[in-house]
Amino acid sequence: MSTLPTLPTCGDPATVRIELYTPGSLDACAYTCAAHTVRASAAVARAGLAAHVTGMAPDMKRSCGDVFVYPTGALGGAPADLTHPHWCNRDDCERRGRHRSRILRSDTNRPEAFIVGVALVQALHPAAKPTVRLTSVEGGAATSLVLSVGQSRVLRYRLANLLDMARAGRNGGRWA
Repeated sequence: MSTLPTLPTCGDPATVRIELYTPGSLDACAYTCAAHTVRASAAVARAGLAAHVTGMAPDMKRSCGDVFVYPTGALGGAPADLTHPHWCNRDDCERRGRHRSRILRSDTNRPEAFIVGVALVQALHPAAKPTVRLTSVEGGAATSLVLSVGQSRVLRYRLANLLDMARAGRNGGRWA
């Protein structure tokens, strides 16, 4: 179990939420005022955790220095479930013959030609490695593509490059 670093605190109203991650898991949220955000993020990084700084919902009231630790994360001290990966949704794995994360939809809030979902999957065999499954649904017909985690990582970077080019108007707006 990892330990939460000591974060700066002043008790002023928080304006920033810092999400604290261990590999593959959101484990806690720390709340800071603008003056303590950089110091808190640095303390999180020194503790070996990843920090993602986000804004706060306008109706959320927290004080600088408040921390919420998710009980199921590595910082919460929940006992390890050795029968499921930490990302598994634990929903009928035996019947499906595989572990599966919750399915994330690529919802753009606009009408699209088809629906795309993505999830981590892993066969129940002890030597099986997790894979990423992309599923598209069009008119009731589903098509899936299964990628290794390495292929998915490279695809992520390739997509980011293409989106950067499109945003910058490079390449005449063509997708090459």
